[in-house]
Amino acid sequence: MTDDLQHEVQHFAERGPAVQLSSWRLAPEAWRWAGRFNNRYVNLVFRLRSARVIPASMRARFLAMGIPDDIVDETLATIRKVDDWGDAWIETAQRFLGDYRRQASADAGRSADEARRLAAMSYHIAQILMEDDRTVTLCRASTSSLFAQAQPRLYPFAHRLSLPWRTGELPAYLLLPEDSANPAGVVVMLNGVTIAKEETFNWTRAYLRQGFAVVLIDSPGTGEATQVGPYSADHVDILDGVFELVHEQPNLDPRRVAVVGGSLGGNQAIRALGYDRRLLAAVTITPAYDPARWMRRASPLLLQQVLSLVGNDVENYEELAFNFGLDDVAGRIRKPVLVFGAGRDVIVPPGESQLLAARLGMQGTLVWFPDGGHGLYDRIPQWTAESAAWLDAIGKARIGEGYPQPVTDSQELAEIGRQALDAVQHADEPEPFDEEDIGDYARLVPPEEVRAARQSNDLPADDET
Repeated sequence: MTDDLQHEVQHFAERGPAVQLSSWRLAPEAWRWAGRFNNRYVNLVFRLRSARVIPASMRARFLAMGIPDDIVDETLATIRKVDDWGDAWIETAQRFLGDYRRQASADAGRSADEARRLAAMSYHIAQILMEDDRTVTLCRASTSSLFAQAQPRLYPFAHRLSLPWRTGELPAYLLLPEDSANPAGVVVMLNGVTIAKEETFNWTRAYLRQGFAVVLIDSPGTGEATQVGPYSADHVDILDGVFELVHEQPNLDPRRVAVVGGSLGGNQAIRALGYDRRLLAAVTITPAYDPARWMRRASPLLLQQVLSLVGNDVENYEELAFNFGLDDVAGRIRKPVLVFGAGRDVIVPPGESQLLAARLGMQGTLVWFPDGGHGLYDRIPQWTAESAAWLDAIGKARIGEGYPQPVTDSQELAEIGRQALDAVQHADEPEPFDEEDIGDYARLVPPEEVRAARQSNDLPADDET
């Protein structure tokens, strides 16, 4: 924790008793064990109990992709060591492709395309725990091509495109809302280490319903942009192609472009907001804030994935942690930021979300899911509905819709966003959101309480490691 942040925490703590954010009592113990989760340990656990023992948040991610629960369970049950992971999920993908061919023969168009989409998602899951770069590339290519073939029938409102970036192009999709009388605001989704743009299609419903257009991008080194990589912390210009697109489209509003990212994509979203003044705001889900304080305690499997993503440009964990630290970037931000934190995150320490919100001060807003896991995959309807309402309120205030004049002060905009969030979380009538979209246990935490409550209780002290 920096001296400035420590001073801010002390300042707010002196104003009254500290507010204790609900946290998982086993978090310190979980993080003591995280560093032991290497291939050897995971193979032992899988051999005894199969891959059914994966964290609930990881299983929730697969269900959020639309893979039926029974098929997820059957596939995981066949995995008895890490090396089985890719083969098992590729076999499941082939099963879905067999179903696609049967459905296509029966002229069941939409059902056939849904089977093809599920095959694409299975190839996507297959690459998560793979070590062979060639097979990873092939699985990612299968994901993008199968999904692209199914997309016109399943998502007719989506448009496949390529966005210029530096000397290359980034593959993307543009999703447009229905019946937008005025130019629509734009939500840009940035993916994390193992996430691809095809997976995030199921995250867009609340934004489209709120009237936003959505741009889904594969960041360099990920998904279909594997060969455009490697992934880097200096990709603060990643949205240049998005703004070119927005300025070319009269039905899109360049004044209301926001960025949303989960995990390492959330880290990237904060970086983009810190350096790109054209952005309205950012939403980040369980982001890494200060990797230097915890990276050496993280799972070796996670570190292996991240180092593979960034390529040969980074030689060790210490350099990686330094490159992706957000303390300096967060200090330069003058725009509203919505942070979603999860109390049971075992990939990124829960305290990272709290640290980021505290560093942002009154511009930051923390929504805390005490029982949530990394990525909040089991709560996608909640956090997308809440962030859509937050972005809508901020965007309208920024252009002066419903106000005497445009609101330009970032702290005032953030407070307007918090009022919209509070209304969503305590609404008597769920409309315009579906009832299941409201996170009734997600707690909106006022910025001063975040700072007062900021205690690093999610990790053991350094001398206990």
